[in-house]
Amino acid sequence: MSTTSKTLVLALFVLLASTLFADQGRLTNSGGSTSVTAGITVTSTVAAPAGSLNLHCPVVSPGACAGGSFSFSSTDGTVSITASFSSGRFVESCYGGGRGGHITCYYSFTGNISGTVTVNGVTQAIIGATSQQFKPGGAAASGSSFYNSAYSPFYYSDTEQILRSDDLEGTNQISFGSGGSGVGQFYGAYGVALDSTGRIYVADTYNCRIVRIDDMSGANWTSLGDGTCGSGQGEFNEPWGIAVDPAGKIYVMDTGNTRLVSMDDMSGTNWATFGSVGSGVGQFSSFTSVAVDSSGRIYVPDTGNLRLVRMDDMTGANWTTLSQIPPVNGVPQLLESPVGVAFDSQGRIYIADNRVPQPVVVRVDDMTGTNWTTSIPIASLGINSVAVDSGGTVFVGGGGVHLVDGMAGVLSSSGAVAPFGTYYVFGINAVPVPSPLPSALTFSPDTLTFGTQDIGTTSSSQAVNITNFGGSPLNFSAISASDQFVETTNCPNSLAAGASCTVNVSLAPTVTGSLSGQLTLSDDSGNLGGTQTVALSGTGSMPRLLSVSPAQLNFANYTIGDNPRQTVTITNTSSAAVAIAGIALNGDPSFTQTNNCPAAVAAGASCSVAVTFTPTAYGTFTSTLTVTQSSGAQETAAVTGTALPDD
Repeated sequence: MSTTSKTLVLALFVLLASTLFADQGRLTNSGGSTSVTAGITVTSTVAAPAGSLNLHCPVVSPGACAGGSFSFSSTDGTVSITASFSSGRFVESCYGGGRGGHITCYYSFTGNISGTVTVNGVTQAIIGATSQQFKPGGAAASGSSFYNSAYSPFYYSDTEQILRSDDLEGTNQISFGSGGSGVGQFYGAYGVALDSTGRIYVADTYNCRIVRIDDMSGANWTSLGDGTCGSGQGEFNEPWGIAVDPAGKIYVMDTGNTRLVSMDDMSGTNWATFGSVGSGVGQFSSFTSVAVDSSGRIYVPDTGNLRLVRMDDMTGANWTTLSQIPPVNGVPQLLESPVGVAFDSQGRIYIADNRVPQPVVVRVDDMTGTNWTTSIPIASLGINSVAVDSGGTVFVGGGGVHLVDGMAGVLSSSGAVAPFGTYYVFGINAVPVPSPLPSALTFSPDTLTFGTQDIGTTSSSQAVNITNFGGSPLNFSAISASDQFVETTNCPNSLAAGASCTVNVSLAPTVTGSLSGQLTLSDDSGNLGGTQTVALSGTGSMPRLLSVSPAQLNFANYTIGDNPRQTVTITNTSSAAVAIAGIALNGDPSFTQTNNCPAAVAAGASCSVAVTFTPTAYGTFTSTLTVTQSSGAQETAAVTGTALPDD
């Protein structure tokens, strides 16, 4: 196992080949040749879809690699993957030996990839991982790889706020809420659900209420159960789970009251309750979540009774349970700690099983346990929620956020996800996205700061990097910088999925003072809307065409009656004549100046200023020689002097 920017947890066993989906897929390879010279190189054959796999991960430190390439091409030309390694780990292991014993060695390689997949001419950005095993000496490899859409947006709670991220790296992550009990505040927000219009519902556990908001701005905050924890109608006692059925009916797992509550709306219309403590029909033990399938049937992960419960409605009709199936190859197949449940578009059931020491996701076709499949173990601090998006990606909340690709492997979050710590991830919920996936834009940085720049000149450029990590082309209608700033771009009118481009911005001031503006991107991004802006700032100044040397004069240890003189040279550093508006000493009258400077100093020419110190008293004296150009720009030289009594 290796911990990288996207942690791979992938068992080394043979995976059954499956059809590549638009949003995720997996490959199993065998045969070919390998090399460990300056990195890991594998050329191998994939059976389904038939094709060839080639990968090279250059070594960057002992046992680690990055960059290089990962590519797959199907024989029929319908599928291709082009990616590079964000990280990789390889190790040589040996066993055997002893007196006359044979020693067998083999290499294990795991790597994380990012790039693009093209299926039947449609390209989208992906992240994924591969695992390979092979013996030394160029022997054939055997392994498996999987990928998932890079753009996989989701909601989650870290107990005191609701967050939305576009991917496992926290790209474009936004948050709403803070700790407390008022409007816009949460205390143990353990459950998150969405209705068909995209409104967000929160089980605000320790505030004993449920909350609904229109979006991540918190618009139209509506709550039920405020103020008091109770067991009456319209009251809750530590509600942990919340779900909304296709008709908009709300279900709340009212854990502290050991009951399931349903209502038609946020006013509590047609309030109904069901359940009691126990292990029989209509009873639950230690339950925290609830889900509703597309037919309106209710599912409860009954954790304390080690089972999943399904019923048709709030009367408990057609009560059905799933806890285990007959052993497979002698291995028991059972639920050990079910805490969450979700469904894919095919109606299959996904159960978050928070077993120890490593949680898993269990997938079954139905409540009989048909085709019971257990995912690769999820290395985490414990899991508590599960969700499935329309493309079949499985999201698991707890110990960070995890993507389970086709039950073949696990990618785990890093970066900005879970800002309070990976343990504090609850109520994971996939953001509905259309199919095929839209474009998804990210840009960096979101502010550019320029220093001071002379009027009539242009600063060095700074770059804004733009990436489309979605599943469709990103089309630009305009890219522009506001007044005082200029942009040049290498971005095409249409940026392909998985591609990047750069906009370069410079400051070209025409006025003095602090300047602000913005770079505006107008496009059809599927995640950020039609307009994005980058804040721009800088300062305009008058051009300084004259230089003064030296920048400081020091008359030290003179006495009354002395009148020493020092010279300052003024040079025109420009290619045209520069008019002088004034030369003056500003400070103590003990200093005076004379100069031979003309009204305009020719290009490249110089003139001089003679500064005389004539002290009339003892002490330290200061002044400033100021040379003013006709433009208003000024150059200065500091002048100091001391007068001491005669010994």
